[in-house]
Amino acid sequence: MKNKLYKAANAGNQYGLRTNLFMWANRTLFFGCLQKLDLHAMGTVAINVGLYQPFYLKTANGLYVPYRCAIIPAGYDHELQAFGNIVGCLMIEKNSADFVALKKRFPFCESSITAIHDEEWIAAFQKIYTERLSKERISQLINELLNVSAVTDSQIDARIECVMQTLRQDAETEFSQEYLANFVGLSASRFRHLFRQQAGISYSRYRIWRRIICAMAALHQVDNLTYAAMEAGFSDSAHFNRCFRATFGINPSIVFKNIDRFDVYNLT
Repeated sequence: MKNKLYKAANAGNQYGLRTNLFMWANRTLFFGCLQKLDLHAMGTVAINVGLYQPFYLKTANGLYVPYRCAIIPAGYDHELQAFGNIVGCLMIEKNSADFVALKKRFPFCESSITAIHDEEWIAAFQKIYTERLSKERISQLINELLNVSAVTDSQIDARIECVMQTLRQDAETEFSQEYLANFVGLSASRFRHLFRQQAGISYSRYRIWRRIICAMAALHQVDNLTYAAMEAGFSDSAHFNRCFRATFGINPSIVFKNIDRFDVYNLT
């Protein structure tokens, strides 16, 4: 098992080392052959898995630390170096049963990187990446990893849940914090505090996150970055590029020009 989990990544056994992207309503799964990702912070919690070799994360202390599996909280600034090896990244929306299930399985810290040691996750990610599984089988594997069946709801404050759902369904609209605060019966200051407490990031950063997800889904329909960016509420493709790079540490063109499989399932 150990030899299988640590075999070298090469073009002969990794069907071309191309990017794979799978999107659901509450989760996004990415696989890529990564070099260095610049300083960035994602809009939701992420589980990174080095499929065949460790990857390295650099944080505020300036040191790179090796990980095989790691949980990175929403809004946490970091750099990544994988030296061309394949990394899988499962991003889970905080207002979801997926997040509650992850928290039950791994009681991780929401203010720092948490290393996890679980060969089941490595083996499952390898299987998804190499065997070109059906969307039903991929969903089933992730559900099994998270034990989602044991969770019934998101446990997010109902008012913040309402706001998150509004942004999920209508990310391109320029909702002000004051408007949404009034909509859910909160003062603007209380809304800002409660949103950050519940989401782990500010409202403005979460809105950008949802617009990036919306733009990525639009790219699945039309191979036009400018159109997808504007559909999601960005002023132009340059604005989208800046936000994407700040979120993922890489330009979107690099991700999408080499994409081998891009599946989108029921985002509502």
